[in-house]
Amino acid sequence: MTFYELLKLFTYISPFLIGTTIVIGICYFKFIKREYQLLLLYLSICLISDIISRIIGVIYNNNLIIIVIFSFFELLFFSIYYQLAFFKRKIWVYTLIATVALIYIAWEIVDLWNVPPSEFQSYSRVISAFFIIAIAINYLFEKIEEKQKQSSLIKLNYAFIIFYSLHLIFFLPINFLINVPSSIKYYFWSANLLLTLTFYVYLGREIWRNGLTQKRLHSGL
Repeated sequence: MTFYELLKLFTYISPFLIGTTIVIGICYFKFIKREYQLLLLYLSICLISDIISRIIGVIYNNNLIIIVIFSFFELLFFSIYYQLAFFKRKIWVYTLIATVALIYIAWEIVDLWNVPPSEFQSYSRVISAFFIIAIAINYLFEKIEEKQKQSSLIKLNYAFIIFYSLHLIFFLPINFLINVPSSIKYYFWSANLLLTLTFYVYLGREIWRNGLTQKRLHSGL
């Protein structure tokens, strides 16, 4: 088995992890905190994007446009998610920035719809990741000023900062990673896959732990 075949096999772990986490979240839905309930929507977006990406890849042998489409829904989700679950208030400047970014990504979707892989150059993942990092860091500074102690929200916020910061590094040279003939690109993609799987495992564990704890509290155990 070649390294490429092994990497392709490992990509099937991703939908399994996401699907398992969604099932766990549904089972504990009435017990888990609001931030975790909303995260199930994000994970559903990830799962649907993953499945559609595989189908389009088989049919058209080019599923790169899904990267841009996923970025659109990812940015849309986090722009609303942070204001609902973290800040718990509407912040117009973030709404405005997110709207401008979404318009640009929507333009990319139209512009890159039929572009061959050799000409594919998207900034959507970079824009989405940068926005999430910026809003997460702003929330962190706000809590530091309030001298708030560690909480599940702050820990979750740290996870977003770490994941999307590393994710940003991987997607900056996306055109190079797609078209470079060297096998080195597979090492980049495998590192990104490992990062993504670790992120999904973390989210799944946090949702499960929160659901189990809250259920025991409701049961008086």
